[in-house]
Amino acid sequence: MSSVTLIGKSLAKEGMKFRFGGCLSKCQDCELKNSCCGLEKDKWYEVTGVRDKEHKCKVHHGDVKVVEVEQVPIETAASEKSIIEGSVITLKDKECGYVDCEFFNLCYPAGIEFEAKYNVEEIGDKIDCEKGKDLKLVKLK
Repeated sequence: MSSVTLIGKSLAKEGMKFRFGGCLSKCQDCELKNSCCGLEKDKWYEVTGVRDKEHKCKVHHGDVKVVEVEQVPIETAASEKSIIEGSVITLKDKECGYVDCEFFNLCYPAGIEFEAKYNVEEIGDKIDCEKGKDLKLVKLK
């Protein structure tokens, strides 16, 4: 389902993905707050359309543009044993502190909440975990 929101003019490009971090205190008195702050905090979105309308903004340096966005799945790593496409899983912490791993950002992506339930949208390839964990790339909503 598509939503309409405002983002910085320089970011307003079709295909651009971003994580909505929530509204800032500066936004509370703005007349456009409902347009900017109507997305779900910590969810990922993709710009699917850019409209011509622009507005002034105190937060973004310059103007903001009206864009259409859709929530997109979060890519992460999940235990190979517990995932079936279309199912609901409780995402567990991998309990791995190896921050130099090439897959660390997949195991701990921004916006993921461990012990929360997610729908498995798609199952991807096996991840070659250096710690020997059985992990696959998944897209969750």
